[in-house]
Amino acid sequence: MSRAVPMLAPPTSARVLTRAPIAYRCEATARDLRGTREVLLATYRGPSPRLAARWLRAEAHRLARLLSPPPEAVYLRDAPLTTTGPNTPRPDVELSVWASNDQAYEYALRTLAAGRAFGFTVTDYDARYSLRVYPLPTRRPAPPQAPFPAGCPPRTPAGKGRHRRPRGRPTAR
Repeated sequence: MSRAVPMLAPPTSARVLTRAPIAYRCEATARDLRGTREVLLATYRGPSPRLAARWLRAEAHRLARLLSPPPEAVYLRDAPLTTTGPNTPRPDVELSVWASNDQAYEYALRTLAAGRAFGFTVTDYDARYSLRVYPLPTRRPAPPQAPFPAGCPPRTPAGKGRHRRPRGRPTAR
């Protein structure tokens, strides 16, 4: 019977494989239904998927409050208010339901952690409101400089450093 021969693992690259750091561009927009005009409502640059997902949730709550203020609000005191029918689009309700749903939050978080974009859009009679997050690759940090071997001084560029005096000439004092 033959003896087992130890096998070495194939050589690996000397370069360390690291994932590029990612930031997340978060934005809330409103666009008219014809798609001719878009207004940027809010932006945020999230350093992590969790912070970007938190921003999405908080921004959805904020937009819901803006789209459906309480009727007793001071700025609506003299505004003519009417009741709406059951078939009227309610983007504020959709935004509130999405922001309160833990499964929706976890799905957004997993999508962002995988490095993919995430978006949520609601529509009413006049506009389409979107919450979107895009991953942005950021610059990689500079590789660390290797230290000089022991006993070896660092190299100086040409023309720099100490210069010797020519031999044989006396120095004037």
